[in-house]
Amino acid sequence: MTMVTSLPLHGLRALEWSTSIAGAYAGRLLADAGAAVTRVGGAETLGRGAELDGYLHLGKAQRPGTLSDLVAAGAEADLVVLELPDAPEAGLLDGLEATAVVAITPFGLTGPWAGTGRPWSEFTLQLEGGAMSSRGSMDSYPVMTGSSEALWVAGSMAAGAVVTALQGERSGRCVDIALLDVTTYANNMFQDVSATIAQTPRAPMPRMRLTPGVEPASDGWVGFNLASAANHQDFLVLIERPEWLADEQMSSFLGRYARYAEWVEAVRDWTRRHTVAECVEAAGTFRIPAAPVHSGKTILEDEQVVARDFYETHPSGGFRMPRPPFLFDGVRPQRSTEPAEPDQAERRAPVVSDTLPFAGLRVVDLGTWWVGAYVGAALGAGGADVVKVESASRIDGSRTMGFVPTERDHWWDLGNIYLGVNFNKRDVTLDLTVPAGRELLVRLIRDADVLIENYAPRVLESIGLDWDAVHAINPGLVMLRMPAFGLTGPRREMVGYAQTVEQFSGLCWRTGYPGGDPTNPSGPADPMGAANSFFALSAALVEARRTGRGMLVEATLAEGAMVMASEQVLAWTGRGELLERTGNRSAVADVQGVFAVQGTDEWVGLSVLDEDQWRGLVAATGFTEWLDDPALADRAGRQAAADRLESELAAWFADQQPDEAVERLLAAGVPAGRRTDWRWVHEHPQLAGRETYTVVDHPYGGEVPLPGLPYQRVGTPSWILRRPPLLGEHNEEILRGDLGLSEDEYQALVDQQVVGTRPAGQ
Repeated sequence: MTMVTSLPLHGLRALEWSTSIAGAYAGRLLADAGAAVTRVGGAETLGRGAELDGYLHLGKAQRPGTLSDLVAAGAEADLVVLELPDAPEAGLLDGLEATAVVAITPFGLTGPWAGTGRPWSEFTLQLEGGAMSSRGSMDSYPVMTGSSEALWVAGSMAAGAVVTALQGERSGRCVDIALLDVTTYANNMFQDVSATIAQTPRAPMPRMRLTPGVEPASDGWVGFNLASAANHQDFLVLIERPEWLADEQMSSFLGRYARYAEWVEAVRDWTRRHTVAECVEAAGTFRIPAAPVHSGKTILEDEQVVARDFYETHPSGGFRMPRPPFLFDGVRPQRSTEPAEPDQAERRAPVVSDTLPFAGLRVVDLGTWWVGAYVGAALGAGGADVVKVESASRIDGSRTMGFVPTERDHWWDLGNIYLGVNFNKRDVTLDLTVPAGRELLVRLIRDADVLIENYAPRVLESIGLDWDAVHAINPGLVMLRMPAFGLTGPRREMVGYAQTVEQFSGLCWRTGYPGGDPTNPSGPADPMGAANSFFALSAALVEARRTGRGMLVEATLAEGAMVMASEQVLAWTGRGELLERTGNRSAVADVQGVFAVQGTDEWVGLSVLDEDQWRGLVAATGFTEWLDDPALADRAGRQAAADRLESELAAWFADQQPDEAVERLLAAGVPAGRRTDWRWVHEHPQLAGRETYTVVDHPYGGEVPLPGLPYQRVGTPSWILRRPPLLGEHNEEILRGDLGLSEDEYQALVDQQVVGTRPAGQ
């Protein structure tokens, strides 16, 4: 394998002003890819422990400064990460117009809430963004995700967006990232798309536990994810209930909820009789996605994690932290303990397009599901010509999602996840299991600049298209591989989806009720894996376009999720603290929770993050006696009294109308939000006001609101240049027009079912 001689962003200078995980992780990624990152101003600490600060800021230079100082220094920088508590005053960003800038704010630079000083917290963003629609029990309150996942995703997307902007026209170099947009995108699984396609009635939606999901084994917790009809059937055999194969209810996802207690008893009767390792091994024989459910302690001992040496010791020796979640030419970047400060001789000017950043690039997209398809869509948004390759006999599995009835015309073109992440592409179908299909793929690769795929490693290797073969076909091509667990290690061939790596990484361990079962966040792992992969690819393209040399990029789904869960490892190795599930409570909040209000399944939540907000809560609710109680004089006391405070708040909220309660709290300076139903989240006033969604006219779905990418290029709200393609819609255009096949040659492929426009059997 050709080895990298330097990291792809070496020679570039970046400035960082960060106030949370989002901005700090964006800077972390830029530094890990070789940029010299300098922190100018911003928060001295992220307020979540010295270990997190030490991990995210290792190897960055630091100097004090104001926003004016940062803008002045920006003239000499290539990249700027600017994270602020609200949209800045008009004119601030004008001084950075020649620099690639990503501005991270809670609500964005535009829209009715931008620049208003509206109080917010990560928790209230989850409420407003629909992230708490389905998680939890109907017998209790909705539950947040437990690892600040959206902040990590926002940081990763910010890094990828700003490196992309660097490669494009100067007038489009400012990127606007709203944490609300990212929270909405990362947690909703495109349920709003599904509701639009199905014309779902506006009735309350029950909260349901993923089942099978996280289940108790004899020695811990094990996670399952049934991603296909075959998985559903095989799972019944696995748990020794083959008689249910003939039971229509028990062989379908929704049907099992009608007999939920009976189903769960059968699943757990089997899992409790086996160890975690036995469950995972048995599921593997059926190729059912399964994984151990790790904590911050146990993941350090996992054989895959150890084999890939993913965690390293901080130079202080005080704790362990994740290594970069990507490899270039098979090598994981090594972090410098000293800040990088390239002299003028080391400066490298990237190849810059005078239009969109990736205009002129040709991409072969073998990506599937959410994580793989996102990368191709982002490249297409940047101007690349993206050709999605799938097979009529094995369509992208995301086409089957969303509960679209198979009786509906072109149901395979209406999957909610498929529509959500496959815009800006042309689609060709090729049967890669036959020589003619493989040869056509090789011809596409030969003329491409980028190849992306997220199959299990064995898939392309089984048809002779590993990296060495691809590099021989096209030495200038950049290949992005996104396996679930990695190209190396004992879990290399394990099948994994978002839910699987949420279980594996520790994300489930931190999400759920106190003392209850670990719970799938159900969403964030895919966009995090996608964003990390896109960042690594965008960085690699900086180098490849400058040198003309191809590169292999590896970014695994699991390692992206492990970064999001990293506070658990930092806490365990740094101070011996095993972080657990806390419901909606938070170590960085005096009070935080969600409360039932007037209406059917209506909820309002709040966070109290400082003393002023505590006094505001008292003023808004009338609990003046709290101010005279010495036990409630500080955060520690308020957290210790959480049961009492939440009980009294619940009684107050029970008589409130949702919008009136939110406005009353906001007026008192308290972050508050009403829980949004994820099926109608595109109607949210801030999301609609800043045109986060683009309405696409689909030939079989009608007018469908799609989120595009969850950030905006200033001045160009929508990234969607063409609607998601129908299956095989561009077969003839690509095979005859691009590859030059004759009419007879093309018809022969149709007759031999090498290409097609309908799934096999339809």
